[in-house]
Amino acid sequence: MSSVALLADPAVGAASAGAAGRMMAFLDDFAGVFTLLSLTAVVTCGLAATDRLVLTPRLRVAMQSVHRASAVAALGFLITHIAVKVVERHAAAQTAVVPFTGGAALAVSLGTIAADLLVLITATGVLRGRFAGSRRPWLWRVLHSMAYVCWPISLAHGLTAGRKAHAWVLWGYGLCAALVALALLVRALSCLGRRRTLRRRRRGAKAYRPAAVRPAALAALSTRSARPSTGARPIAWAARPAPPTTAARRSAQSAGLPRQPKHAARPGPRPLYLAQPGGSE
Repeated sequence: MSSVALLADPAVGAASAGAAGRMMAFLDDFAGVFTLLSLTAVVTCGLAATDRLVLTPRLRVAMQSVHRASAVAALGFLITHIAVKVVERHAAAQTAVVPFTGGAALAVSLGTIAADLLVLITATGVLRGRFAGSRRPWLWRVLHSMAYVCWPISLAHGLTAGRKAHAWVLWGYGLCAALVALALLVRALSCLGRRRTLRRRRRGAKAYRPAAVRPAALAALSTRSARPSTGARPIAWAARPAPPTTAARRSAQSAGLPRQPKHAARPGPRPLYLAQPGGSE
């Protein structure tokens, strides 16, 4: 009951109406700006996520996360922007979906086209797995690349629709254009580096060519290997001398011969005889 009483109070009602009016005026002025800023972040982070020259794999994953979050934010600001314009009767309801309807001007219709493209881009991002498993994976890339068309159209809509933009708005649009241009430059350099790497690999693969094998050389080699070798001497180990027996050692001691040390009875290293060059071994 206390809340109903507060709302029934004329002063409280006027304050609430004033706050709602200020909120609607703020959204009317800045919802479209926030949509353009979010779309700029979507395009910039999407381009940066494909870079392999500057960013590490971890930073590329982070850029992809920011890219998705910016797309969701851009879609939310777009819905708010359209709802405010329709409620305040700045645009017809059908104009928010179909361009060039309801007596809309060219600048407003450009915003409708950009909105439809943004919804398409977001839908393709959500359904990327479906496109990857289909027979036409290139279709996803073509549809998702509509962001390069959506961004300049939304920029033209923001500059031409509504009242005359302030200087700081123009500077903000210029900054957005500079960020997108920088991201496009990095993307172009990355693609150029990939193409150069592929060309080097292809040149290296073409430069390596195994020698052609002649049938005559194969026949001569097979004939030579089939002939028995005459001068080849196989690898042989020298016969190990037998150790002296106990009786032989005793007879040597009785004859007065000097006793050999223990290490002298061990056989020496066995000589290794290699095959002669020209044999088949």
